[in-house]
Amino acid sequence: MICLDFIYFSFIAIFLIGARFFVVRINEDYISHKQTQCINGFFVLLVFIQHYKGYVKLDQFDMVYNAIGKWNGQLIVVPFLFFSGYGIMLSITKKGTSYVNSIMTKRFPKIWVHFALAVSLFVITNAVMGISHDPWVVFLSFFGWEGIGNSNWYIFDTLVLYILTFFSFRFVGKNYKVGLYIMGLLTLAFLVTMSFFKQPYWYNTAIAYFMGMLFALIEPHFRRWIRSSSMNYLILATVGTVAIVFSSMDKNKMTAYEVFVLAGIVLLLAISLKVRFGNPILSFLGKYVFEIYILQRIPMIVLKNLIPDKYVYFIACFAATIPLALLFRFVEKGADWIIDGRFLKKKKYTKT
Repeated sequence: MICLDFIYFSFIAIFLIGARFFVVRINEDYISHKQTQCINGFFVLLVFIQHYKGYVKLDQFDMVYNAIGKWNGQLIVVPFLFFSGYGIMLSITKKGTSYVNSIMTKRFPKIWVHFALAVSLFVITNAVMGISHDPWVVFLSFFGWEGIGNSNWYIFDTLVLYILTFFSFRFVGKNYKVGLYIMGLLTLAFLVTMSFFKQPYWYNTAIAYFMGMLFALIEPHFRRWIRSSSMNYLILATVGTVAIVFSSMDKNKMTAYEVFVLAGIVLLLAISLKVRFGNPILSFLGKYVFEIYILQRIPMIVLKNLIPDKYVYFIACFAATIPLALLFRFVEKGADWIIDGRFLKKKKYTKT
């Protein structure tokens, strides 16, 4: 009998297929693009299961994953935020002010337009399914502040973090430590402010983005430290394990949850240092994280009342999400083409 527990452990097995384990040495590619793409691919699968749980009734055959899902909570989105902050900080240090400016002229508008296109699909889906929402809610959903069945809080946080990044580094030149200090203060202000308006899941993982930026600056030192002694790796793994166990005991407190997130990052690094992932399926999924994340609820909404068996429903939703994501990427490229102004650029012809 197929059950959610079986699906979950199957995902873990897929995660490990093609993996190379390092016993004595460390994986030098522990934070390479290929590595992080595979990790993101795995975690977007976990997000899929987490969202799927909201549309079905679980039974005794789903209890193992249900317990795990309740325990890890928002931890499954931490890699996305951490790697995003890491990548953006690397780009800032390599390209300087020109890249910082492009955050608001290219990156921000592209992500927002992609999100707005996805929300438009939800508006159409809801209209077809006879689901109505207050017009004001629909309007605010295009900015991520409200949801109409779509995943919105993550995109809202991402857009805000982009704005904070721009203001943190726009006027500091190459003094990246000052920019990072400003970013830390603004991130803290964001957490506190959001705590007055939204539930904790809206903001309690945003620190992972900042930690990714910080790690980008200290990574060369971290790499030297972890290489210098095998004992250092044991210290890293032990600290992460102890911290995540004790912080998970009282996650209702903001400070405890932030420690929980930081411990999750430490353990993620500890695993990456010893395992090189190479599964092409996960690499593919990692390439389409945004599309899979933001669109997966559409098949779940449409098929909910059409497929009574919840496991057939799971397979059907997943099978529908992938081509939907691929098609949506095609639409996104068209939008990017307009935002980049490439349609205004004349083609250059050379004489032959």
